[in-house]
Amino acid sequence: MIFVSVGMMNIAFHRLLSKMNELAPSLDEEVVMQVGFSDEHYPNVRYQKFFDADEMKSLYDSASVIVCHAGVGTILNGLERNIPVVMVPRKADLKEVSTDHQFMIADQIEAMGRGIKVIDVENLKDAISKAKAMTLDPYVESRTLVNYLSDVFSEIESSKK
Repeated sequence: MIFVSVGMMNIAFHRLLSKMNELAPSLDEEVVMQVGFSDEHYPNVRYQKFFDADEMKSLYDSASVIVCHAGVGTILNGLERNIPVVMVPRKADLKEVSTDHQFMIADQIEAMGRGIKVIDVENLKDAISKAKAMTLDPYVESRTLVNYLSDVFSEIESSKK
C-alpha cells in the first residue's frame, strides 16, 4: 500500500493529492490518502481528511512507500519504519506554505539516502518506482538530523521576527 499524507497544515495540497489520484490506477498497489483540509473528491483512492492515531500507525506500518509533503512528522514515521519516503515539498510561491523550509528538509533526507525529493509532480510516478526499489539499512536515530532540523526551525522562527 502507498500511503500519502499531507499533514495537519490548514492549507489544502491539491497539487500532490490530484496527481496521486490520477496516478493511482496505474500503480501496482492500493493508494490511501490523508487529505487534510482538501474538499476535493478523489475517486481512484481510499481517502479521508484525517485518521486517528491508531489508524495512522496502522497505515504507516502497512505502507511500502510513504508519499508526503516533506513534513517532519510523516518523514520521521517513515524513517523509524525503514520505509522510503517520496517528498513533494510544499511551495511558498504557490501559497502552499509560508516558507520553503520543506525543501531543506527534503534535501537532507535525500542526502541520507532515505527518500526522494520531487519538485515537479509530473515526476512522481518515477520517484515512487525508484523508492520501491530502494534497500534501506535499519535506521539509527541521527543526532546530525535532529540538530539539522532544530537549526531549520530556529531559522524559520528568526525570519518571522
